[in-house]
Amino acid sequence: MPGSPLKKARREAANDLQWTREKRLLVEEAVKRKRARDSVRNKLKELCAGLENSLHPFQKEFLNSPKKKKLARCSRRAGKTHLAAVGLISAAINNDNLLVPYITLSIKNARRIVWTTLREIERTWAFGMEFLENSLTVRFPNGSQIIMGGCEDASGIEKFRGPKYALCVIDEAQSIKSSILAILINDILEPACLDLNGSIWMFGTPGAGASGFFYDANCLEMKQKAWESHAWTLLDNPHLPGAQAWLDRKIIENSWSVTDATYRREYCGEWVRDENSLVYQFNKIRNLCEELPDVDFHYALGVDLGFIDSTAFVVVAWSDIHPETYVLEVSKFTHLTSDDIGKKIKWLDNEYEFERIVADTGGLGKMVVEEMSKRFSLNILPAQKRAKHDHIELLNSDFKKGKLQIYDTEENQLLIDELELLEWDLNERTKGRFIERSDCENHACDAMLYVWRESLAFLHQSETFQPLLGSDEWYKAEEAKMEAAAEAKVVGDVGNWWEEHGPDPVYDEVLN
Repeated sequence: MPGSPLKKARREAANDLQWTREKRLLVEEAVKRKRARDSVRNKLKELCAGLENSLHPFQKEFLNSPKKKKLARCSRRAGKTHLAAVGLISAAINNDNLLVPYITLSIKNARRIVWTTLREIERTWAFGMEFLENSLTVRFPNGSQIIMGGCEDASGIEKFRGPKYALCVIDEAQSIKSSILAILINDILEPACLDLNGSIWMFGTPGAGASGFFYDANCLEMKQKAWESHAWTLLDNPHLPGAQAWLDRKIIENSWSVTDATYRREYCGEWVRDENSLVYQFNKIRNLCEELPDVDFHYALGVDLGFIDSTAFVVVAWSDIHPETYVLEVSKFTHLTSDDIGKKIKWLDNEYEFERIVADTGGLGKMVVEEMSKRFSLNILPAQKRAKHDHIELLNSDFKKGKLQIYDTEENQLLIDELELLEWDLNERTKGRFIERSDCENHACDAMLYVWRESLAFLHQSETFQPLLGSDEWYKAEEAKMEAAAEAKVVGDVGNWWEEHGPDPVYDEVLN
């Protein structure tokens, strides 16, 4: 019968056999895919092992160190970028579906430095990397990606917050602002490395300021426990067999000595403070103050306009009876509209009652300033931009004399970071031109320079002691004035007589 238990059992058995065959096919397909993935993964790992083996001994020592936070202080052409690229590739290959960040001063620099190196490695080793130009991302067959970004300001580093990292690479660390680098490492990258027990690498060449986060991590004894330090130069790079001869020619061409600061920094990888390479002669010991004098101040505002670049605001103060100029307040913002800038200036003006407001009116700045002046009833003067180097030298004279002080606040660190990092372009210096490096931020420095030129601290008059009328001190002062006046009259009378009568022969005879 159709509904008998026997027939029902037979139908169920047949269904089980059919399902088993389908399941077996699915399993077999899954096994094939896994074997294919494993084959690709093993091939990539073999290629990666070969790539790592191509590193020179100093690079291998750095790569194989188990330390989770390590840095390399290298000269130019020492091979640090190649090592960074190898580390990025290795982390991406050995971890499926992982993001591996490469962070440097700007996106532009990332494209210029490591993007090209990664492409060269792909052409030679054929890892199957896919280069996504628009997002500046490198995608691997296992789903992992190398992502690149800049850290010019606090907003730029926020995109690295959130994912889990096995490796984070920071390049050009000497050029990154200390305040930004500290936040990036301590608040963002270190927590993101906890889950995967990840590593943080820092690479850099000594900067002219011999200061900042990278310098401290490399040199200060208290930091050496946290960061393992490595160092090598182009002469240690076996892939540059003619390095010594090339360097000898470079020394002759630039008239360097072995003690030259630029030579020691750039090609020996040594920390040497070189004030001639720094644009501004700022010194923390000499030019920072924690208290302001109790005097009546005049106030002025300098503005350096930007949109994609930062718009910087710098407030300075000076007194008629005090020789120093003080930088009181510094702020920087990106993507400000003319309305935003006008509101900011108006708010600051209400707080300080500025005697002068000066802004960069070059390019579109003139139109922006005119619009803000009309809309917010502001009297904004155009910044004097001619002879910039000459005025930087004058400002530096005030820095050296301690006459320009920066109020030591967390907000003003924005300016301090720029002052410690801003360098002259070395290539332009060799041509006798003073041009700031294009990869160094200078917006707060420019705003400071504009407003310093408009301050009148140099007109100060020192306070003098005025004795009380009728006192002993008053009488003595009056007697001194009378004696000085009488002496001047006698000298004047003798001089007038001499001019009228000429030499006296009798007087000459007595003298002789």
